[in-house]
Amino acid sequence: MAGASFWAHTHGPLVTLVFGSSAAQHAALARVESFYESVNHAGTYLTWDEARRARLCQGYEAYNLPIASVREWLGAMRAAVGEEAATEDSDEGKPWWHAHCSPEEQDLLAYLTEQGGLASESGASYLISALAKRADEALDHERLHALYYLSPSYRALLDELWTSMPRVIASAIQYDLQMRGYKESVWRDELGAYLGVRGPHTRRNDPCQEFGNKSAATCAELRRTLLERIPTCWRADVGMEEAELQLPVSFIEDARPTLAARGRGRRSRR
Repeated sequence: MAGASFWAHTHGPLVTLVFGSSAAQHAALARVESFYESVNHAGTYLTWDEARRARLCQGYEAYNLPIASVREWLGAMRAAVGEEAATEDSDEGKPWWHAHCSPEEQDLLAYLTEQGGLASESGASYLISALAKRADEALDHERLHALYYLSPSYRALLDELWTSMPRVIASAIQYDLQMRGYKESVWRDELGAYLGVRGPHTRRNDPCQEFGNKSAATCAELRRTLLERIPTCWRADVGMEEAELQLPVSFIEDARPTLAARGRGRRSRR
């Protein structure tokens, strides 16, 4: 999408966005993400002033959400601004939501509209994003959140693995996730996303050490099972090979300088 605040790639049910800066990513996705799963604001439309005061999604370097939540957010926006304000601008030909969005949100909604993602029958059903500087690592994690949403067999696998852990280990991991601010409803999803990532890892960033030395041996067993069965979940429930959804290295390498240049010349107006 020429001139947008991100580079985008849509394949099958997955929309992947790569941003050049945290500020651009936050401006594009923080309000939608908060509407989707915030502890305090889920299901609530916030204006930009309200969003600033609430300090949404502080420190986020990656995002994930069902595209259905974008449609629901737009519905909440329409209800909040009123039907009179939520009308097509016939003079400029812009959609009704244009005046109520940041430039980055406008880019996001324009891209999803082009891809048919805002239609309920669209094939694309999940969105993930990351910063270009850490896209390889972050998107591996975010794709597993997409799999959790798309695959009943993957959700069942994580239920099985969670309940199979020794109680003392499960309690330690649960406490760790709580301290990171995760709600109970996403503990299994997060366990899979942290332990199921592929790629080369050093001892320093070994996924098995994610929840500390005490849990490392158990996490190593869970990780072996996840790495073995995740491809089957993609294949059986999503109809795709896991590798098909990974961005080419060239895509990310080309995105970095282009997005960095755009970021220097563009600032959110809201």
